Amino acid sequence: MMDSSRSSQRAVIQFLRAEGEHASQIYRRMKEVYGEQCLARCTIFRWCQRYEVGLVNIKDLPRLGQAHVVTNSATTLAVNELIRQNRRIITCEIAV
Repeated sequence: MMDSSRSSQRAVIQFLRAEGEHASQIYRRMKEVYGEQCLARCTIFRWCQRYEVGLVNIKDLPRLGQAHVVTNSATTLAVNELIRQNRRIITCEIAV
């Protein structure tokens, strides 16, 4: 089965751009292979532009304001203990 993840499709875009394929041709070829799982046309064009200006990373860049989630047993126990000690605690007090 074909890997249709975004990162694998971005790698295909990067490869085909390196071979000199135009964005419209890349989209057509990928649509044939990936079908409904294919990235949107505008997304393929955007990634082609990124590769043309020298960006080579196929991973998503971190977004401003994106929450970072750390979940492990020590953190969970610590937060639960804070809540047990003060049932009216608010989020910003936990984050300190």
